[in-house]
Amino acid sequence: MILDDLKELEKKSITVGIPIIGPNKGKWLYDKIVELKPKNILEIGTATGYSGIILGHLGANLTTIDQDKKAQAEAKKNFDEFKINSEIINGNGVEEVKKLSKEKSNVFDLIFIDFAKKRYIDVLEYCIDLVKVNGYIIADNIDLDGCQNFKTAVMNHPKLNTEIIDIEDELSCSEKIKD
Repeated sequence: MILDDLKELEKKSITVGIPIIGPNKGKWLYDKIVELKPKNILEIGTATGYSGIILGHLGANLTTIDQDKKAQAEAKKNFDEFKINSEIINGNGVEEVKKLSKEKSNVFDLIFIDFAKKRYIDVLEYCIDLVKVNGYIIADNIDLDGCQNFKTAVMNHPKLNTEIIDIEDELSCSEKIKD
């Protein structure tokens, strides 16, 4: 299983202080990817590529955004090692998602949000435009400071059916039910 292969990357990320979703959320995300089998995935927040490897391990096209060039270089190395089909975009998560939404709509089967917590709300509407109907927007750490507005928005959004996953500091899993 891919999670066993990620144990070394998990230890390395923790040692250098780079936050990752970790094994418990990683297992949940792994199971979700196996269930949904997404073909095109957007990840906002790359870090060392730990979650990106889980997202892309079945062969999906992974587009991932981060503004930390050093972390992205590490992620690229890790993606290559795990044979992840990835496009890495260097830039501000909000600005890059805005750009993508101007170029495309309804293109991603799944979007994973795990970057600056207070900025989650700033990308929500763009993510809704970018994800296909019956696609998913998954966000990590939604019980942390700065995510309250986002959590309320996804729970009450008319285009989304949202479930809160009670693992550690929570995830939201929102299915887009209509355009």
